[in-house]
Amino acid sequence: MANKRKTREQKILAEKRHNFAHTFTSQTPLTVKIPTQISPTILAKSTVKVAALNEYPYLIKDISKTALLTLGIFAFQVILFILLRNHALVIPGISY
Repeated sequence: MANKRKTREQKILAEKRHNFAHTFTSQTPLTVKIPTQISPTILAKSTVKVAALNEYPYLIKDISKTALLTLGIFAFQVILFILLRNHALVIPGISY
């Protein structure tokens, strides 16, 4: 299905909006920002913030859950591999 075509009035309004926006942008003077140089005193003032364990109480809990889930999946894969290799478990289409 084709898109609805714009009417002449809509095109005129759009043209006015575009011209209006261009008049504001063209009248502003161009400015260039010169970056400030970093002095040794500024570098000396900057400090490295070390995150304490108390700041993120959920982090240890989430990481431990992820680690337990990953270890569980890994153990399941190892057990499944051993069972398939020793032919204690047969899955059609999978052979070792």
